[in-house]
Amino acid sequence: MSRLEEMGHREELRTRRRIIEAEITSHSDSIRAALPLAGNLEDIDGEYIMMLAIKLNERVQELRGVKRKIEVLERELGL
Repeated sequence: MSRLEEMGHREELRTRRRIIEAEITSHSDSIRAALPLAGNLEDIDGEYIMMLAIKLNERVQELRGVKRKIEVLERELGL
């Protein structure tokens, strides 16, 4: 892969990182909203929260992988 291709790939990964970070923030906010500080405990939708938590975990793992790829490319590019 040429230097120009590596720089383009890095930019694609950086864009993907921003998208993943936005998704993580959204899932986190949704979990917080689904867990009210006051109210009846039996009103909590556990399945919805579990689905959000699974998606959140998947995105966090994906973010870690993307960050590692960016770090490798930056090392190779000398940035």
